[in-house]
Amino acid sequence: MRKIILLFLLFLSVTTVHTQGQNITFSHLTTDDGLSQFSVNSLYIDERGIIWIGTREGLNRYNGNDIKSFKLNKNDPNSLFSNTVLRITGNKNGKVYLLCTDGVAEFDLTTQRFKTLLQGNVDAIYYNEKLYIGKREEIFVYNESTGNFDLFYHLAGKDITLSCLHLDEKKNLWMGTTSNGVYCLSESKAISQPVTKGNITSIYEDSSKELWIGSWEEGLYHIKTDGFIENIRHEPGKANSLCSNFVRSFCEDNSGNLWIGTFHGLNRYEKSTGNFQLYMADAGKPDGLTHSSIWCIVKDGQGTLWLGTYFGGVNYFNPEYEIYTRYKVGDTEREGLSSPIVGRMTEDKDGNLWICTEGGGVNVYNRKDNTYRWYRHEEGKNSISHNNVKAIYYDRANEIMWIGTHLGGLNKLDLRTNRFTVYRMKAGDPTSLPSDIVRDIVPYKDQLVIATQNGVTLFDPAAGTCRQLFKETKAGRDIGMVASLCFDKDGTLWIAATGEGVYSYRFDTNTLTNYAHNPAIPNSLSNNNINNIMQDSNGNLWFSTSGSGLDRYRKESNDFENFDVQKDGLSSDCIYEVLESSIQKGDLLLITNQGFSQFDYPSKKFYNYGTENGFPLTAVNENALFVTHDGEVFLGGIQGMISFWEKKLHFTPKSYNIILSRLLVNGKEVIPGDETGILSRSICHTPEISLKANQSMFTIEYATSNFIPANRDEILYRLEGFSNEWNHTYRKQTLITYTNLNPGKYTLVIKSQRDGIKEAKLLVIVLPPWYETWWAYLIYTIITISLLWFLIQNYNSRIKLRESLKYEKKHIEDLEALNQSKLRFFTNISHEFRTPLTLIVGQVETLLQVQTFTPNIYNKVLGIYKNSLQLRELITELLDFRKQEQGHMKIKVSKHNLVDFLYENYLLFLEYAGSKQINFKFNKQKDDIEVWYDQKQMQKVVNNLLSNALKHTKAEDTISINVSQEQDHAIIEIKDTGTGIAAAEIDKIFDRFYQTELLNSLNTGAGTGIGLALTKGIIELHHGTIRVESEPGKGSSFIITLKLGKQHFAEEQIAQNDIDTAIQETETFVPSAEILPESEWKEEDNKRIEDAKMLIVEDNESIKQMLVGIFETFYQVSTASDGEEALEMIQKDMPSIILSDVVMPRMSGTELCKQIKTDFNTCHIPVVLLTARTAIEHNIEGLKIGADDYITKPFNTNLLISRCNNLVNSRRLLQEKFSKQPQAFAQMLATNPMDKDMLDRAMAIIEQHLDNTDFNVNIFAREMGMARTNLFTKLKAVTGQTPNDFILSIRLKKGAVMLRNNPELNITEISDRIGFSSSRYFSKCFKEIYHVSPLAYRKGEEQEEGVEETD
Repeated sequence: MRKIILLFLLFLSVTTVHTQGQNITFSHLTTDDGLSQFSVNSLYIDERGIIWIGTREGLNRYNGNDIKSFKLNKNDPNSLFSNTVLRITGNKNGKVYLLCTDGVAEFDLTTQRFKTLLQGNVDAIYYNEKLYIGKREEIFVYNESTGNFDLFYHLAGKDITLSCLHLDEKKNLWMGTTSNGVYCLSESKAISQPVTKGNITSIYEDSSKELWIGSWEEGLYHIKTDGFIENIRHEPGKANSLCSNFVRSFCEDNSGNLWIGTFHGLNRYEKSTGNFQLYMADAGKPDGLTHSSIWCIVKDGQGTLWLGTYFGGVNYFNPEYEIYTRYKVGDTEREGLSSPIVGRMTEDKDGNLWICTEGGGVNVYNRKDNTYRWYRHEEGKNSISHNNVKAIYYDRANEIMWIGTHLGGLNKLDLRTNRFTVYRMKAGDPTSLPSDIVRDIVPYKDQLVIATQNGVTLFDPAAGTCRQLFKETKAGRDIGMVASLCFDKDGTLWIAATGEGVYSYRFDTNTLTNYAHNPAIPNSLSNNNINNIMQDSNGNLWFSTSGSGLDRYRKESNDFENFDVQKDGLSSDCIYEVLESSIQKGDLLLITNQGFSQFDYPSKKFYNYGTENGFPLTAVNENALFVTHDGEVFLGGIQGMISFWEKKLHFTPKSYNIILSRLLVNGKEVIPGDETGILSRSICHTPEISLKANQSMFTIEYATSNFIPANRDEILYRLEGFSNEWNHTYRKQTLITYTNLNPGKYTLVIKSQRDGIKEAKLLVIVLPPWYETWWAYLIYTIITISLLWFLIQNYNSRIKLRESLKYEKKHIEDLEALNQSKLRFFTNISHEFRTPLTLIVGQVETLLQVQTFTPNIYNKVLGIYKNSLQLRELITELLDFRKQEQGHMKIKVSKHNLVDFLYENYLLFLEYAGSKQINFKFNKQKDDIEVWYDQKQMQKVVNNLLSNALKHTKAEDTISINVSQEQDHAIIEIKDTGTGIAAAEIDKIFDRFYQTELLNSLNTGAGTGIGLALTKGIIELHHGTIRVESEPGKGSSFIITLKLGKQHFAEEQIAQNDIDTAIQETETFVPSAEILPESEWKEEDNKRIEDAKMLIVEDNESIKQMLVGIFETFYQVSTASDGEEALEMIQKDMPSIILSDVVMPRMSGTELCKQIKTDFNTCHIPVVLLTARTAIEHNIEGLKIGADDYITKPFNTNLLISRCNNLVNSRRLLQEKFSKQPQAFAQMLATNPMDKDMLDRAMAIIEQHLDNTDFNVNIFAREMGMARTNLFTKLKAVTGQTPNDFILSIRLKKGAVMLRNNPELNITEISDRIGFSSSRYFSKCFKEIYHVSPLAYRKGEEQEEGVEETD
């Protein structure tokens, strides 16, 4: 209890100590940064510069990037065995030793694993060449070879408990105890007790080999090299004494100052003066200590001190780099600034700093005693006129401070009387200030030049009056707000006019010159917004721009040199102010919106200082740079002010290590000994790694042991073997990632941009996939050799097999070639048969029309005719089979009643079966079975099967047609009780050209062998099946199965509309084999068609003569042998109709038709094509190019005559209707688009000239764009009228329309409107043409026309 009361009294006493010491900015590591717990018991720095932190909740590692915690994990035997870490030490060679509450642990940095060395109560731990531990009064040394602790020394005495150990360079072992002070054990084991009392907390040896010993209540003991012991304690009445008698730790910085961690703060002890400076936690200072109780202090290789606090985590700083003094707002006038926003500054003769603030008036800082005085506006008192101060000038000779305010005008402070005089703007008074906003003040002789918001004025202090400058000139009137003024050595006044660039003014010549930015002039002023103007000791004028960097005025060339971010390395192009260096004339100091910069003008090099390299101000204010007479630099911002000595800015660079801290493969962190097998040791202790093919994406995290912001360098890296170019890292970028590397060896190199820093290297081996490894290639080789051996072994047997197969294949190919030859022969000969067959059928049909034959001769001729038709059907079957073989046969299916279709065929064959005394039956399951099929093709199937059945069935046997439906199929069975088919031949029955032996033995006539093959092909086109069941002597049964519905057919196989049906009918049209009865022949059919001409185009002379004989009765016939000859004849003598063969030399019939139908002069002529081609595609082709009809050979003579005569007669009937009927119009005569266009144009021209009595054929031809003869020929051919008759017809038809539709017009008015010279002539022409008078027509009397036409 007594100790607690004493500690509390000590705390109260030290809180009264406020010693002004070195300004220090502390950086912090707390639980917010990842620290496992805020109480730090111990700190240790390993050989690579990594910080190890012992807390009450585990061990922490800090590498500069992040904090990693190590804690007890019950499931991991390699984890820390106790979370409370009291002390940390190490051997600086990969081993860290931990004193925990439950014993001692070893952490292997290479394997990242913990090992428990000793469990139980241990009081002290220390490493110096060996690991020492203290247990009560005994000291043990760790034996690494045995893993045991060997007794080193036993202190004699009662109740002795060791607390700390230290081995000095003389091998003396110093032992601190918890109550008996300090013992010293020499190398010869001689024991002494230099300090006899106290609870010893730590023992530290400085660079002078002097010992510093901390205790709980006895202050510190200083043991000098001569053995003298000094006890330093807290002295309550002395400000510069030790702050607390509870001393926990010591550390010496690189300058020889001793830093002492106590229960109540951090002391800095200057050995030369014996003074202590105190640093304590302050909640109002975020960059101060986080807690005042300091438990441990260590120093890293760069001189940075690391402090462990009891409740504030880790604090660290580097005394060498703490060059900045900070000035904050004070609670009272003497303690600090009155406002955090600092602007312009100046210095009086006593070295006091006068500071302009925003909102706080003027502050006077006494640099000697570190006190402040505030000048602020006070209503009703003699005070400064406004607290926003923008400008200040010190008149040293008269001891007057001139102060420019924002909205408060100009203030004069007499320092001898300490009284203010205020000069304000007065409306209407030209001798007052032009504005109450004063921006800058410079002296001119015994007057002042003042920059205001409204131009520049010359102020006379003696009279207190102003004279505004430049307003008498146009250029001067452009000067508004002025930011800065400067007199150069020549006496020229330079003015920074915001937005107008800069002006120079000579008082002696009253010359005002403007320098503005001009984009067309490369070396003009870079920006029209200038913040500050300054002239250095070398006479250079410098202009700070707002956005374009720094400009220097070159007097010799009267232009400007610019320095900016992009080309010169400035930190920012927005510069607030420039001053000359106090230690190197010609060099510059700059403040920008990014911080502070030094400019070495001779070398054109900038040195930038910002928050990233330790500069403390985050925001610098404009015009807030000042250098005192003794070289101290002051900078103002919006959070106070800082100062520093310029010479301290240039630090000696500190060395550091680049450390590989973490490896991630495919996005997952790899730890030593994990399942990936990549690392057996930590990545920083691993010289190379091997990655599998599926691990080629890896990330390396690096860290540096550089914890000083001002010492930071840019880190570069490259992956040798992948690229030789160095890659730059950016702020806080510590991850390096590579993906999809090819197999091979790569070396990752990470280095500092500064020379002298050791590179970090890692060899990365990317292994190939298993199928590209050496053993895989070995397996491939073995497999290849085995395969080759197998192939060679089989080669000979294959040769033998190939020879035997070759003969069999050749035999099959020969058979196939023979079949193809047959097929080609039948196909070709079929085309050749059609021409003579046409002659035979045509001539026979002509003979049958002659009724003078005897019955015997007539029957023979009729037999010839029927056999010719049968031959034609056989040829058609051959052609169909050829199409099927080549895949050209197409079907167009539509919906039919299968029962009705089969019954019609049954009726057709019933009479024939009866004549052969064969029983013919038809059986149906139901009356209606709807099936989709192509009726023409299915007709061939039924005909073929019934014909075969009739051939192979004898008298008294039976043939039956059975039709039924099973689920979604229709079944057709054609069954006979005839000769039957042998079982060996059933599989070949559907092969082409195959004929059964039984068939050859019967007297049924030889077949072609293609009927059943064609039948099977047609059924398969319908997605159906056909099979045969037969037994010799008992008959055969052919069974056809067809699917119901249409979903199995392609869209193009389905007849979509009537057009498809019409085309199918055209294709399936078979001329009737019946002879037209005599009663159907009319006498008119044999009449000659008046003035009709026919051109027959045929290369076969026999057919040509036959056709001439057929048509010379009706037409004037002319002939041509090919298309070219026909075209020449058409041009000379325009025929009424053209009958042409398709296949001809030189020019085919289709080409001839195309030429005719695309020629304006001939497109009206009807063209009929004759061809031996029966395919529907050829029919469509002919119709598409404009043929009026398409007839296949052999043709029916009567049909051919009827079709040709109908084409000619129908056109003549239309022409007659057009000329005789008033309601008929010319467009009805057009048979093609060209004729329609011609008639439309002709009608339009005539209607345009309808009321013109002078309109004639010449005008008509000219406007039609045709010669008179061509117009005559074309109109005559199309309309049957001459041009004059056509004009008359059109006029009369228009007249007829007016007679009916315009009752308000009389006959005379109508005749005038349609171009007749008189109404009489109109009436005459109207009655001659339409056989009714105009008046009668108007009344609706048209019967007269009909009667007269009939007559």
